[in-house]
Amino acid sequence: MLQLYLIQAPTRLRHYAEASGRLLLRQWQGMLLLGLLVAGQATTILMLPAMALAGLARNSDLGGITALAGLAALWVLPQRRQIRGGTFAGYAATLPMPRRVRLLLDLTVLLLADALLLLELVLAASVGGIAAMPGLAVLLALVLVAQLVVLHLPLPDPRRMLRGLPAPAGLRCNLQALAEQPASAGTRLLTTIAIAAGAAAIATAFHFDARALSVAIAALALSGFVLADFYRVLNAAHAPIRAYLATLPLAPHTLLLRDMATVLLLGSVPFLMLTVWFGVFEPASLFVFALLALAYAGLLALLRLPMLRGGGLGAMLAALVAAGWAGSAIAMVLK
Repeated sequence: MLQLYLIQAPTRLRHYAEASGRLLLRQWQGMLLLGLLVAGQATTILMLPAMALAGLARNSDLGGITALAGLAALWVLPQRRQIRGGTFAGYAATLPMPRRVRLLLDLTVLLLADALLLLELVLAASVGGIAAMPGLAVLLALVLVAQLVVLHLPLPDPRRMLRGLPAPAGLRCNLQALAEQPASAGTRLLTTIAIAAGAAAIATAFHFDARALSVAIAALALSGFVLADFYRVLNAAHAPIRAYLATLPLAPHTLLLRDMATVLLLGSVPFLMLTVWFGVFEPASLFVFALLALAYAGLLALLRLPMLRGGGLGAMLAALVAAGWAGSAIAMVLK
């Protein structure tokens, strides 16, 4: 059994590193960038989750544990294929390996996928001391169990679901192109949902004053920046058929309008989340959100230019555009 594990483990880890290494790198980059924005020092942000985990290990708060397991499951959900081995999984399924070996291989890859969480648990152990270590071990076990359930739970194929979606054919084709990269697309969508949820929580803590609207605007700008990368994905998906489409009697900007409509549709999710939240607890802010809807749509459309024309500096230019939009919108709201 050990020999089978030692043969398969390096291959599985290498495949996951090649398939999702960029995603892991962006996770770490996003964490450090958040530290610069929140604390002014990149590494300081690492201690905040560690202290929260240490407190969770001591207090055993059921709500916090459930939230942690849910976030861990959501992290794995768009990466199911990569973690299970991709095309290698079909071959591995034919090998005479015991179920325990397969489970151990999945756990090994999950530990690599949860590298940031493992670092936070180590830091939490240094904060909480020896007394917190049993609780932290239990948290890690619960996270891995939740991720294993998501990893092996039979889920419908998103591409098949999108084929039956009651939407225009062009929009449906774009959504199917994004579904071909579930790890990348799913992570971006979940990130925007997390951004909107975090902004709603901060706005509630601010009792929906002027600062709350500023937080909502910043969250929309950050969501737009995250979703702008879909322009690059869609442009790459159109490349093989661009010459063929040029022979059809279509308007010259058909693909451009389809791509914008797709990003606007996906970008409406965090916007509607914030609008509903503010509408329930602060109905007077709905007029501001009506104006923000137009400005936000303009931002999502404008971000196409730096992402496709900016070359290697596209992401930085898009970040500058989003930051400038947020600053201008906040200045208008605070007047």
